[in-house]
Amino acid sequence: MTDFNVTIADTFFGMFSSSVVFFKRHVEAINSLNVFPVPDGDTGTNMYGTLHGMQSRMSSVSYNNLYELTDQLSQAALYEGRGNSGIILSQIFRGLSDHLSRHTSDVDFELIAGAIENARLKAFKSVAEPAEGTMLTVLSDVAKKAEFLKRKNISIKNFFRSLVEEAEKSVDRTPELLQILKESGVVDSGGYGLEVMLKGMSIFLEGNDPNNFPVLLRLPKGDGLGVENLISDHFGSEDDFGYCTQFLLDTKTDMEGIENLFQGLGTSTVIVGDRDIFRIHIHTVDPGKVLTKAIAIGSIGSVSIENMETQSQDILNSSKKEKPSVKIDLPGQTALMSIVNGDGILRMNNELGVDLAIDGGLDMNPSVEDIVTAVNQVRADSILLLTNDKNVIPAANQAAELLTATIEVLPTETQVQGLECIFNFNPEISALQNKEIMGRLIPHIKTIAIFKSSRSVKINGMEVGRLQPIVMTEGEIRKSGDTLDELFLEVIQEELGQHVEHVTVLVGNGMNSNDIDRINKILDHNVENLEEDIIELHVGGQPHYDYLISVLSN
Repeated sequence: MTDFNVTIADTFFGMFSSSVVFFKRHVEAINSLNVFPVPDGDTGTNMYGTLHGMQSRMSSVSYNNLYELTDQLSQAALYEGRGNSGIILSQIFRGLSDHLSRHTSDVDFELIAGAIENARLKAFKSVAEPAEGTMLTVLSDVAKKAEFLKRKNISIKNFFRSLVEEAEKSVDRTPELLQILKESGVVDSGGYGLEVMLKGMSIFLEGNDPNNFPVLLRLPKGDGLGVENLISDHFGSEDDFGYCTQFLLDTKTDMEGIENLFQGLGTSTVIVGDRDIFRIHIHTVDPGKVLTKAIAIGSIGSVSIENMETQSQDILNSSKKEKPSVKIDLPGQTALMSIVNGDGILRMNNELGVDLAIDGGLDMNPSVEDIVTAVNQVRADSILLLTNDKNVIPAANQAAELLTATIEVLPTETQVQGLECIFNFNPEISALQNKEIMGRLIPHIKTIAIFKSSRSVKINGMEVGRLQPIVMTEGEIRKSGDTLDELFLEVIQEELGQHVEHVTVLVGNGMNSNDIDRINKILDHNVENLEEDIIELHVGGQPHYDYLISVLSN
């Protein structure tokens, strides 16, 4: 190989840029592999948000060698990381940079293998309880392969081609290592994301265009959307014109008939499916014509139409939000901050005395920089930050390390858990003291979500049909039913038989105050001796979940 110089650095940056472009085309496919049948899969969104944010930051920086480049990338990743997968990515780039900073020798396979191994070590340290069958497993297998190849007399193209092959095999093995993946009929989404990144890098080395390279989709089994290992044509590039039109089509027409139906209606047409449900993707100047054709042979749902001039920013629109402009000055006090999604939940936080509620966006995936920017709007003796989502915790912890303010992160895992904690906040004592008090309360708060499954799945020995109402308690699917209201009533009746102090119910997914009245009537007619004020109902406005319930036990 060659000296440690800008040529090598430029090559690596080209590989990185190619991986970002290639990854973008896989976001939806990666999201679809999240194991729980909740319509909020965001692994692909978080990883792409991190990568795209890094790429944007790199437009204004310079470098003289590979170490300087990876150092700049790691700094960008530090601020752009979002969600568990994004934070792991940031640690991967930090590991690469740290190793290169200690070994400024010629770039060879031994140096690359060492950097990948150090990236693995950094990534594992960033996860409190590493599990087999995840993104970390795939990274470990790739690191072992790099170690094996480091003294082989092969080209850089073949080196990375081999790493990609190993990543593919590792991803295919993940269901055998993690039971929940096997039950759900999917491979690990984060591992698949890492595979896509490596593939994007390899594509650059091969001299191919990541916009036009064929895509291999790993779609979940049993969700009516397709079969595994379906080789699709590419989704098309940003140079296409018109509208990116996507929808689900429920029809008895076979694949050949559907292909003929959409022939000539647009470009970058992708049809994925088996049996009766198909996912259609097409770039067209006339979405109405496409949808009219579809309706003629079946029923449609989950329609998405996006202007492709702005499509590249759509994935990130929840993370590139307007930053808070108001400075909050609370000398001598502790400030309370909370990350939320849903208009109703945002309003409730403000009414309950939260000093600054940070809008986490539809996917509840603020970047580290989003959190840092928000916290910097507040001046107080100390700050307590409620995360309100499991996936926000890593980004919040990383933000806290970057901040000079005295800040404590309370790792609340749900919106309703955070709301219950807010009632116990005292601005006259320190953030640490508040955190200790609320931390003792959290074990007494049970979170229950009721919603319609986004896909068919067999999990925990229970078969759930697509759009079937289900109950998820503390992140575990517990039961299914025929209607949302019936399940809600069943849950309330069960919980009120326990030692319950208070129940808070947030209705979302489009429900409004009229639904609150309707639900109150259901409770009045079906729950005997219902104590006044033991159940509070509010319009939360949260996406994905029809009912979000907290049960506080004494």
